[in-house]
Amino acid sequence: MVSVISAAIVAKKVVKNDFMYIGIILIGTNLGDKYGNLELARKELQEHLNIPRAGAIYQTPPWGYESSEDYLNQALEFKTKRNPEAVMNLCLATEKSMGRVRSGNGYADRPIDIDILAIDGVTSNTELLEVPHPRLHLRKFALMPLAELWPDWKHPLLHLTVEQLLEQCTDPVDPVIILQ
Repeated sequence: MVSVISAAIVAKKVVKNDFMYIGIILIGTNLGDKYGNLELARKELQEHLNIPRAGAIYQTPPWGYESSEDYLNQALEFKTKRNPEAVMNLCLATEKSMGRVRSGNGYADRPIDIDILAIDGVTSNTELLEVPHPRLHLRKFALMPLAELWPDWKHPLLHLTVEQLLEQCTDPVDPVIILQ
């Protein structure tokens, strides 16, 4: 005879295993074959995540440091049963496989940068993962691609829509769409 408690545990596991996370990843690059880097990152991520939509490609100068190389950025919507930490580990593994070296000395040019901007219904503030991205509201190069794919998204901590975040953003650089 199955107890009520064990039945509840089994039911919880079934529901948990069927839960689908939906989020937005921003991929960016400013070294090497930039279009090729974006394509390779998309392909590597698609091996593990369902990516139903990709936004336009935006060009912007580096944010937070000086470099002669502009960035290309693109937002990807993902759906997965993997938990958010597993998605973050996948992003880090993809960066590493594409030659990204994290020096810990602040911002630097890179062949690929992969950030989780937001996950629907999820907030996280751990050593591995901060969601929504902690500097999202400061960066037009992240807000504009997010607004393109999720125009109705509302920041769960700041309680502002993505449109309101864009209006309040003091980032002086407006990203340019170069490929839709």
